[in-house]
Amino acid sequence: AEGLAAGSADSLRRLRLLQKAIVDRKEQGESLSRLLPGGVAAQIIDGGRRPGETEELVVTVLMSDIRGYTAIAEHADPSVLAAQLNEHRSAMNRAILDLGGTVMQFVGDAVMAVFGAPVPQVDHASIAVQAAAAMHAAQWELNAEWGSDGKEPFGLGIGLSTGLVAAALLGSEDRLEYSLVGDTVNLTQRLQQWAEPGETVLSVQTWEALIERPEADELEPTLVKGRNTPVQAFRFPRRTA
Repeated sequence: AEGLAAGSADSLRRLRLLQKAIVDRKEQGESLSRLLPGGVAAQIIDGGRRPGETEELVVTVLMSDIRGYTAIAEHADPSVLAAQLNEHRSAMNRAILDLGGTVMQFVGDAVMAVFGAPVPQVDHASIAVQAAAAMHAAQWELNAEWGSDGKEPFGLGIGLSTGLVAAALLGSEDRLEYSLVGDTVNLTQRLQQWAEPGETVLSVQTWEALIERPEADELEPTLVKGRNTPVQAFRFPRRTA
């Protein structure tokens, strides 16, 4: 302030830099707030994270998908289906956020979420399993409501994988997204494809990280695209027949 009063050019320059930093933080925070649940955007901004800056973390990634969605869409009224999809997304979002997870994105009928980032969670694998169970339960409730109205039910399949990822704010000044990159993400997508309606398939890494393990079937090790060695996984609820 004294420098400004004296007309110091250096003080004026520093004031402008400070003003720009405040504006940049505000704009970045507003952008992230539109993309991330409450509190997460503020944590990233307060931590000084910048676009393109990566952080290696061990997390549990969750992906879900509606089985037979294409066939449902072929015969359903588009307006009715859009309303169902909105209810589905809302229910899945609540199930994930209630357990401290972060919804990364909705793509069509698919949902991707992460547990353990950006907000750390000590037992993220177990929490992710709880979230998957909550998502199935929420979808069953929706299906019961829809059935009374003659609407098609959604059969949900979920995959979970635990491992190392690179987390980063990626994009441009106009659009930023909190993204995860790594083999763990790719594996989760493959495992999700193995889950039948009402099932969750876990990677062996997720299974081994659980404190309490549900009754599950150990699947035959299988090769997946992009891997040279068979993948071991577990499926629950366990099939009795």
